[in-house]
Amino acid sequence: MDFNLSEEQQMLRDGARRFAAEQYGFEERRKLLDTELGFSAENWQTYSELGWLALALPEDVGGLGFSFVETAIVMEELGRVLALEPFASTAILGARIIDASAQHRETLLPEIAAGNLRLSLAHAERDARYNLSTVNATSAKAAGDGYVIDGVKTLAFDAPSAHQLIVSARLPEGLALFLVPRDATGVTLKEYRLVDGFRAADVQLKGVRVPSSALLVEPKRALDVLEEAIDRTTLAQVAESLGAMEAVLEITNAYIKQRVQFGQPIGKFQALQHRMSEMFVEVQETRSIFYRGMALLEAPAAERKKAISAAKVVASNAGKFVGGQGIQLHGGIGMTEEYAVGHYYKKLIAFEKRFGDIEYHTARYLQAG
Repeated sequence: MDFNLSEEQQMLRDGARRFAAEQYGFEERRKLLDTELGFSAENWQTYSELGWLALALPEDVGGLGFSFVETAIVMEELGRVLALEPFASTAILGARIIDASAQHRETLLPEIAAGNLRLSLAHAERDARYNLSTVNATSAKAAGDGYVIDGVKTLAFDAPSAHQLIVSARLPEGLALFLVPRDATGVTLKEYRLVDGFRAADVQLKGVRVPSSALLVEPKRALDVLEEAIDRTTLAQVAESLGAMEAVLEITNAYIKQRVQFGQPIGKFQALQHRMSEMFVEVQETRSIFYRGMALLEAPAAERKKAISAAKVVASNAGKFVGGQGIQLHGGIGMTEEYAVGHYYKKLIAFEKRFGDIEYHTARYLQAG
């Protein structure tokens, strides 16, 4: 696999970086955190106009049909500025699941590309501990020409701004995935803000009636589709964390060059130079394991899972170290809400818990053999 960017990919990276720099100043981001959506609706439409929401979609539904590499390029640049839009939930995770549904892909995927449809996966349950096959609190049963769904989901990322929820529920035949409008009768969201500023919700479904067409993926395929889509999203978020760590390096390097103590910039102190070197090494190790994950993304399930889990563990440990050292090298100012480095640290901490923490992915890696 050639990891050198083509001319087209370099143009995509440069354009994404330019957009992020122009539209995502730190203060502008802080203001967005307190808006109703929690992100910029204008930026979301720009994502569509730039083709980012269609990057990974098949050409037969109006997508651009690019590889995962292009998606990773955009995710890394969004990570650099801590972008708040629900790109991963909709354009990667949701889109991948929808693409597995023969009944809905031709109608819903173009809506994603146009920026008219935002999705959230409502799958996690309190006793699951990241185990995707554990769905005990949500069930569906056939009723007339449709289904009735009852249950409770936790930590549905980006659910407050979603138009539709992808809900996992257990039929008598096994686990299935359903498409449920966020505002359907019987759906209640308990919304909250995560440590990194993103929005999520616990979802209660009480006697929610949906038509038979709401069945996205039947029990025979649902778990495999879900695992593959989440693995793909996890790897994309490793790219996002790389962007965040690169930004911490740049911010911290600039700070220690201008912060003067004992008559000279603290960046001249050898001990601090060693810390910066260690941070740099952690980022490069993450990039290497990320590339391996990309190389094995289309491999058989066992190989893919092992590669994704390895990337998640390395990136999570590196994120904690790089973010933590960034704060340490800034001193007290690094802990304040008014300074950027602390926000990057929160993002990297939240990343470690999303779709499986270090302990979970270490165990999954070992189980893969």
